[in-house]
Parts: sequence; structure tokens; C-alpha cells
Amino acid sequence: MDAARSVGDRFRADFAFDEEAVLFNSAGVAPMSLSAEAAIVRMSQHLRRGWFELGEAFRIYEQARVSFARLTGARPEDVALMQTCAAAISQVALGLPLRPGDEIVTTDQEYPSNAYPWHVAAQRASALLRIVRSQPDLSLPTESVIAAIGPQTRVVAVSWVQFQTGAVLDLAALSRACRKVGAWLVVDAIQGLGVLPFDLRDLGVDAVCGGTHKWLCGPLGQGLLALAPGRAAELMPLLHGAMTYGSPDDAVDPERPPRPDARRFEPGSPPLLTAAAGAAAVERLLSLGIDNVHRAALAISDRLITGLATRGARLLLPVGSALRSPIVTFVPRGNLDATCARLTARKVAFARRAGGIRLAPHAFNSADDVERFFAIFDAA
Repeated sequence: MDAARSVGDRFRADFAFDEEAVLFNSAGVAPMSLSAEAAIVRMSQHLRRGWFELGEAFRIYEQARVSFARLTGARPEDVALMQTCAAAISQVALGLPLRPGDEIVTTDQEYPSNAYPWHVAAQRASALLRIVRSQPDLSLPTESVIAAIGPQTRVVAVSWVQFQTGAVLDLAALSRACRKVGAWLVVDAIQGLGVLPFDLRDLGVDAVCGGTHKWLCGPLGQGLLALAPGRAAELMPLLHGAMTYGSPDDAVDPERPPRPDARRFEPGSPPLLTAAAGAAAVERLLSLGIDNVHRAALAISDRLITGLATRGARLLLPVGSALRSPIVTFVPRGNLDATCARLTARKVAFARRAGGIRLAPHAFNSADDVERFFAIFDAA
């Protein structure tokens, strides 16, 4: 019976929504799924019993690593469970052995968490930060980023999906350009994981960073770092503890090297609650099929685009990518502040971006959500 229901209906059943709310901000903070909430409760019950159930708690934690590996196309041993996406980005940016004169290629549309770590890394290493500028309409063709890659490029650090307009970069093309000069491709994928299909090895990405509170519908405070095979050993851990080198039962040996796999980036007590919750949310999405989730979210996005166009809104729609994000950013014909105030007062979740309004519908949204949105939007 479950298979006969639409992906949207099956996904929506995993949430406890306020029926008056219209949740169009999954690119900001999405609602946490019931699957994730239940996983927190189960993990809490194990921890309530303390020492006697730590084995089971750690087994669930390691299974979470497997779930995040399935999501990203990485091997489990190449996945580190981090506090946040920003922590994962910082680990790569500040763990890479950069040298004076190395170049870091990035763009002018990066979210601050994928900008500051690279500025700091460039300053520390006396490296050059080469920033690719967007077009006046905020378009950012992949070709522009490729054109900035040269013999001195050590790393290309970009967002897969741009947070303002939803533009999607061609990671496979970027990877080919990086390979020609031996550069790392480091991707902030938080705006796409869970709603767009992704495979680290197929795309040729060296490091992918993400978090569970957006399209994955997991908790705030759970990040992930997934690496291509062999890349973990090339990064120096920023934080150090017993787990960086082995286990708490190992004798201290100052000559001992860090673990060779991604667990070298997890220095102490693991984030058991958020990891379990994030993995449960991931498994629910994987059970639906990310391709199916993508199509369902785009169907809602298309309804919004059509309705906004008929109302004379100026749409900031990216073009030229083989993949589309569900994000819809627009500038209304009327007063922007008044429109935002009206939407907020009537429980519409959105974000102000690019001088306008960003809507980010997910597969759990419905045609009824779109109708409620336009009823509020039109009530000037």
C-alpha cells in the first residue's frame, strides 16, 4: 500500500506539521522528521542506562557513518561525523598543507561558512585567494570557475548549490579541470544533499561537506565530511584527542601517527544523539529515492514559478545546468518589506536573499501549500 502512494505523501507522513504553516525554507532550516526525533529518543534511552549500553550506542553511531556514506557515495571509512558543515569545511581548509604562492579558487557567492575558512587558510599560508565574480544577474557559469583554474591552483572550494538563487555548478566538469593541475575539489553540498542526487566518486569530488538541518530534515548541530579514498591521510587534524590516534585504552605514544581514515577528525566523545537522528533522516530519504524526492520537490517549485510569473514577479532563475535545485528566488512587484511582513505574520517560512524572497519547497510540500502561499501573497 505504501508503494502506491506518491513520494510526497509518503514523505509528508514522517512529519508533524502545524497545518496553518507553509514551510518553504528547507534551504534554511527544514522541519526535523519524526524518524529523526524517534532516533534521538532511542539513543537517549540507551544513554540513560549508561555504561551497560554504550556498546549499542556506539554501534548505532558507526551505522550512522554508513548511512552518510550511502548518501554521499563515499566509503564509510572516509566519512567523519562533525559538529557542523562549517566545522567540516574548516577541517579541510586549515588541514590542507598549503604553501606560499598556492592559489585557492572560490566564488563571490559563497555562504559565509564556506568563505571565512578559506580566507583564514590563505592568510596563514600566504596563499592567494582567487575569487570568481558573478554576472550582474547573479548567474555564475561553471565555465567562469574553470577559467580561473591555473598551474598554481591547489584547491577549488565552491558550493554545489548556490544559497541565494539555487544555481547548480557542474561538479564533474570542475573535477576534470582540477585533475589537470592536481588541485583538490572541495564542495559545500549542504544546499543539495537530500534533494539532489549526489555521488562523490562519480563526480570526482575530493571532499564534500554538509549538515543535516536543511534538505536532510535532521537536527541542527550535525555535520559530515566525506572524502575521496586516500584523501583523509593528507589532512592534518585540527582537534586532537584519544580517538584521533586510536582508543582511550591505548598508551600515550607521542610518535604515534593519527588514524589513516576519516575518524582521525573525531577527537573525543562522539555526537551520539545528533548522529543517530541525522542518519535516521537520511535513511528515510534514501528509502524514498533521492531521484524521486528531487522530482517531487521540482514539481512544487514549478507550481511556484508559474504562479509568480503570472503575478509579475521578477524571477532569479539560474540557467545552463543539467541539474535544477527546487529553490525559487524572486522580487515581488509590490513593496518587499510589506510582502515579507505579511508572509511572516501568516506563518510562511522563507528567507530574504539576493534582494528578494527565496522559497525552498521540499518533496513533503503539496499543491495545497502552494495555494495557501498564493492566497497569503495576494492578500495585499
